[in-house]
Amino acid sequence: MPGMLWVDGETYGVRAVKANEHECDWGNDYWTYVVDYNRAKEAFTSAMNELQDIAPDHSLVIALGSRNNFRYSVYSKYKSNRVKQRKPAGMSDFYLWMQDHWPCQTYNGVEGDDVIGINADADNGDVIASLDKDLKTIRGVHIERGGLIDVSEYEADYKFYMQALTGDSADGYPGCPGVGPKRAENLLKDAKTAEEMWAVVLGAYTKAHLSRNYALQMARCARILRAGEYDMDNERPLLWQPPD
Repeated sequence: MPGMLWVDGETYGVRAVKANEHECDWGNDYWTYVVDYNRAKEAFTSAMNELQDIAPDHSLVIALGSRNNFRYSVYSKYKSNRVKQRKPAGMSDFYLWMQDHWPCQTYNGVEGDDVIGINADADNGDVIASLDKDLKTIRGVHIERGGLIDVSEYEADYKFYMQALTGDSADGYPGCPGVGPKRAENLLKDAKTAEEMWAVVLGAYTKAHLSRNYALQMARCARILRAGEYDMDNERPLLWQPPD
């Protein structure tokens, strides 16, 4: 039985709107940003059709995040670097349009990425589509460059622990000081299991004179929630627990 096609609606939505946002000179030194919503809707619809063509037998569902995000309570500076960044004009209404015209799923307290990670079932043949590299921390089949790739559990874990080491400047959490992608790759090259990878991560933070709790904060910021990591009854995420 065909599975689901889980789409990261936030990345595709922002791309569609941003591509159709323009500066407008109204004269008398008065400028605004304007968005051609019709073109943005057409661009988004075209993108969804292209994804559906790649996985034609799958049922498309768009994942969207909620207004609140549990990572703010994990690390107070999470995405604080984005406070002054302007979102494309009209994004809130565009999300409402998406919800009116497409099957969507959201959960309280999490991002759209988490919705996908919680629901995408690799064993059922589900497919994941996102413009965000963070989703590669989720095992399963992903759409990439117009085709399909398979991310194994080892690869997903490896990318997660890489992110826990390097942090993410776009999301405002720094990771381990002095550990960039090349250094992280070198540290993790001989680790084969999640337990070994976490030991490497913990060792790097310890060497940097940072606590286990700080390492855990960074890992929880990096963690895209997976199946079983959300309490559906109480509508709250379950914080990641390290394998040690």
